[in-house]
Amino acid sequence: MDFFNQTGHMAIGTRLRMLSDKVSDDAAQVYQLFDVDLQPKWFPVFHVLQHGEFTITEIAQQIGHSHPSVSKIVSEMAKKKIVTENKDKNDGRRNVIKLSHF
Repeated sequence: MDFFNQTGHMAIGTRLRMLSDKVSDDAAQVYQLFDVDLQPKWFPVFHVLQHGEFTITEIAQQIGHSHPSVSKIVSEMAKKKIVTENKDKNDGRRNVIKLSHF
């Protein structure tokens, strides 16, 4: 704690990061308590997909994350079979993401 006393206000970013990590860890424990196989960082994507199927770009725009961030989250969720990815019927270059029936 001496580090924070020495650095004062300059360490606000570090303090906020530590707080964010603590909140995420606590959220993960709540999910475990209720036997929900979900990571806190997945929740924004999960929430959007409850309203239909969307492309990664559309999800990123809705939740304010970058395309690479959402792509990584979708890949992690797909490995757990929480979401499925399919080619857009109208545009084969786009992938459409939707919640699976897990």
